[in-house]
Amino acid sequence: MSRKLSQKGSALIMVIFVIVVLGFLATSLSRTSWSDNDSNTRVVLGTQAWLLSHSVNEYVMTQFYPDPDPHSSSAISTVCTDPIPSAVANVAGSIVSESSMNCSLSSLQCESRGRLDGFVFYVLESSVVCGSGVSEVQRNQELWVKEAE
Repeated sequence: MSRKLSQKGSALIMVIFVIVVLGFLATSLSRTSWSDNDSNTRVVLGTQAWLLSHSVNEYVMTQFYPDPDPHSSSAISTVCTDPIPSAVANVAGSIVSESSMNCSLSSLQCESRGRLDGFVFYVLESSVVCGSGVSEVQRNQELWVKEAE
């Protein structure tokens, strides 16, 4: 009879051990699930921010070359100033704010980088921030433009 009593106590210890191990396993799996959700959120927000930054640069490029005639003069030197003209910056900001995500245009800069071989080089850079709090991401895009003197 003493043998059955020791087996009952041993089974109780095994049950408690299994419950504790399964509890730790469930906890670690839920943390992994949350981590995957955060990762997916950052990927989606990052892609959205990158695409919006690209769209802003494309819009500003349309202001650099407003005339479809390739032989007409460009407007790079008049648009690419510091700060960028408010009309251009306002439209660029509205492109970003009209997106379905919580995004904003963080910065839009254009500056001359000098002359070389009869060309003037400019750098256009836009920065978009999407999300908030822990899930906030920022993407920058830089574009080099050259203009014949």
